[in-house]
Amino acid sequence: MSKKHVNLLFDVTLLLNESSASGRRAGQFFVAYHLLLELLKCDKIHVTLYSEYRQYIFLNEFIRKYLKDYSRYSIYSYNSTLDKLTMTVSRMLLKYQKRHGRDNILKKGVRFIGYRIFHIYERYFSKLNVQNYDAFFTPSDPISPEMLKIKKLKKYAFLHDTVPVSLKDFYLHKNPFIEWYNNLEESLSVECTYFTNSETTKEDFLTYYPFLKEKQFHVALLGAADRFRKVDNQDLIKSVKLKYDIPTDKKYAFILSSFDPRKNFFFALDNFIEFIKTFEIDDFVLVVAGAVRESFREVMDTKLASLPEDVKERVLKIGYVDDEDVPVLLSGALMFVMPSIYEGFGMPILEAMQCECPVICSKTSAMPEVIGDCGITINPYDDAEMVSAYSKMYFNEKFRKKCIAKGLSRAKNFSWERCAGVIIDTILNDFNIDKN
Repeated sequence: MSKKHVNLLFDVTLLLNESSASGRRAGQFFVAYHLLLELLKCDKIHVTLYSEYRQYIFLNEFIRKYLKDYSRYSIYSYNSTLDKLTMTVSRMLLKYQKRHGRDNILKKGVRFIGYRIFHIYERYFSKLNVQNYDAFFTPSDPISPEMLKIKKLKKYAFLHDTVPVSLKDFYLHKNPFIEWYNNLEESLSVECTYFTNSETTKEDFLTYYPFLKEKQFHVALLGAADRFRKVDNQDLIKSVKLKYDIPTDKKYAFILSSFDPRKNFFFALDNFIEFIKTFEIDDFVLVVAGAVRESFREVMDTKLASLPEDVKERVLKIGYVDDEDVPVLLSGALMFVMPSIYEGFGMPILEAMQCECPVICSKTSAMPEVIGDCGITINPYDDAEMVSAYSKMYFNEKFRKKCIAKGLSRAKNFSWERCAGVIIDTILNDFNIDKN
């Protein structure tokens, strides 16, 4: 008898981690979230939410906040006595952290020891019960060694970029991101099927990990949320600008990023200063939004503090922006700037195009796959090109309108439905299930 549906374990560990930690969700959170929502719509795939021990205690909170309008899913349960004991210890540690904070050495030590216990238990003692499942999918996190050992499950993973190997000089020191990527490298297997967010990411993985085969890969270009649409309400734009202390009488270039060296912020900053000085511009500011990586915070703050007084007021670091305010700020901006050295996709480019905000971005890695010929692409090491791009976007209204129209049209080629469709089709084909 042929199968009528696939029972899929969907790894929500990333979603629980980022939604519970600080609320400051990065790009991969939104990828995982939208893929989950699309998979939940498919009646040929029955989704069970799965997470690692450390995040499992946040699952009910996540469901209440993000899945209240969905009912087609089940929850993977850890049922053994030892599992339940581990969960109890985890909740106790969480309450301890919330009550006492994470600042002193003792508290950090308690957290470290507790999480190491969970890791050791999960890796060496837990027994995953997957007899009722056909497949496992992770939208970001590495497939665990325990899951890789289970031969009966077909395994699928979404790969986002090869930053640590593509940009080795930027990541020489040990940090949590490097450790996470090392785990990802160790999880790569010829027995898994992989989805990538761009042709660039696919080719990078095949280049750096030649034991992988091209037939294992499927490109699923990302989408952007429906909330990224042009906001025409000028009163709303004004109120959001006031919320973040952006002068309402100034034009602005907008940078939205999780800042670290590869984002190339100083390049954008220095050439913005050069542009406004060269052309004696006094009605234009640079708005810098987004969380700063801890390892980059001191360097960035020192740079901003060293700016001449007449320039400081023209560079506005507004920090993390609420989700609902991002489309408003994009709609009010004269231009969006993304001069990264490397991006696996470059979702903010697509979000800006949907909001009818013209884009300046790098011509490196996957960014040209997103922007096409709908904006200005620059060499992220060429100061003259960056100054020229600022100038053209600032002075040439006709060109800006052309970029807006072309960008809006191109953005229609990207959607979460199409992205998830690649994943759904692949899984159903692997199990010989008709999609219709």
